[in-house]
Order: sequence, then structure tokens, then C-alpha cells
Amino acid sequence: MKLDQLQYFVEAARRQHVGQAARFLNISPSAISHSITALEEEFGKSLFEKTGRQIKLTQHGKLLLDRAEFLLGEAGRIREEIVTDRFEVRGHYRIAATHTLSSDFLVPAWMGIQKQNPGLTSTLFSLRSGEVLARVNSGEVDLGICFSPHSGPNHEQEILHEGTLALCFSKKHPFLKDRKLEDLNKYPAIVALAAQGIENCENHPAFQKFRISPKIANFYDSYDVAIQTLKSGSLWSLIPDVIAYNHPELETYVPRGWEAAYRVAAVWPKYRIRTNALDRVVEKVKGLVQEAAAKL
Repeated sequence: MKLDQLQYFVEAARRQHVGQAARFLNISPSAISHSITALEEEFGKSLFEKTGRQIKLTQHGKLLLDRAEFLLGEAGRIREEIVTDRFEVRGHYRIAATHTLSSDFLVPAWMGIQKQNPGLTSTLFSLRSGEVLARVNSGEVDLGICFSPHSGPNHEQEILHEGTLALCFSKKHPFLKDRKLEDLNKYPAIVALAAQGIENCENHPAFQKFRISPKIANFYDSYDVAIQTLKSGSLWSLIPDVIAYNHPELETYVPRGWEAAYRVAAVWPKYRIRTNALDRVVEKVKGLVQEAAAKL
């Protein structure tokens, strides 16, 4: 099935006459007849029935006419967009992000892009970083935004931001009075659930360096949960600075010599082309994250 075959079919269907379609297209009637015959042989269905000199669409012909007009219209738009460099991004995308990254950065980025490109639709997922990576590796989503993924054979990744995991507390936490790191062992901590393929905070090397042994009271699967928990009690946690500093109700502390790096990364299935729309999402999220980081 070729575009010129569909064009010949559409013009014949509109006029219900091969000769009139041929004159409109300035080609021979046999060229149209051969194209229609080729389509009927390809589909194994009759597209027209003859009524005297005129032709009439069959039910299968009516179905093809609907689809063919749409395809030819899309082809025309693509041609115009490429020639003029003015184009609207279209398509449906499945995009996942770690819980707080989803609400704080992915959603604003996507809504801004979609506003400029109404032909875009999506399914947006808010998940744990490990689940984001798992769905990317399985090909269930087209793009993921997550924290500190390991490299792997099933995905590609691009680093959008590198920051520091900060120690976080409520404003009235007793640790903040003297800020002695050895005192952290006295207070309960809330830590992220471990996830395959994601660097875990529970046994972070910085803890070993400063002889911190978290007394774990709670695990969490979302930084939103961690933040609410910190506000309500005397717990502490390790949270990415770009998120922690966006919540003025929390107090953050980064000791001298502290080494607790993290990354915000875009990940997508290996061997899958990252389309123009997904490029825009990555660049927009990157810009929003770096804008937030600049305020630190």
C-alpha cells in the first residue's frame, strides 16, 4: 500500500468515477484502475462495485476511505511541517517518574509542552525509582525520570542533575541544638525502601565515614511521605537537597566533609528512539530541576 495508490483510490471514491478522477489528477484512467486492483489484491476485499459507468464503494471501501483520508492528511501535514520547520508534536506517551519528581517537575513540564502541542496525550505514572526503572527496562513506559539509577543493559540514561543528599529534620528536632553527628544514633530515622537497580540510602557510605548507624523506625516509598513524617515527630532522614530545600518547614544539615551525592536521571528503553516529544520532556524537566537547584 503506497500513498499514491491511496490518493488515486480517494479521488475515485469521491467522484465515483475513474475517468473523472483521472482528469482531476492528470493521469491515465488505467493508472487509477491498476492502483485500485492492487489495493483489492493486497487486502483480499472488493473496494468498489460497478453501476454502469459509475463505481460505488463497498463497505470495505468506505472503511478504507475513512482511513485513507486521515493518512493522506497526516502525510500532508508532515510534509508541510518538515519543509517549513513549523510543526506540532503529536502522539501518546507513557512516562513515569519517582513520586516527588513526578509532582514537582514532570507534571509541570508535561503540561507546558502539551499546552503548546494539543495533539499530545499521555499516561503519567508516579512510582518508586525502582519501579520506574523496572518499567523502562521492560519497555512498559517510553521514558522515566528517577533518582540515581544504576547502568544496565536494557536502558539508556541521561543525567539531568547532580546534588547532595541532606540530613533533614523538623524545625524543633533536638539534634539541631548541638548538631553532633554521633547524636544521630539516639534518634529514630525514616529511610527509603531498597529497590533493585537503585542506589540505596540505608547503608550510605557517608554513614560509615561519620559512624552513623540509623535507628530505623520507618521505611518510606515516597519523599512526600518522608517529609510529612519528619514534620510530625523527632525523626530524621536523608533527602535530596533539591527537594528538601523546597520545603521551608524542614531544617537541613550538610556536615563539613559530607559526601552523599545523588543524581536525577532520565531513562528510556535501549534501542528505542527518543522522539522529539520525549526530548522536549527531558529538557524541560532538566530546566525545572536546575532552576530549583539554583535557589539552594
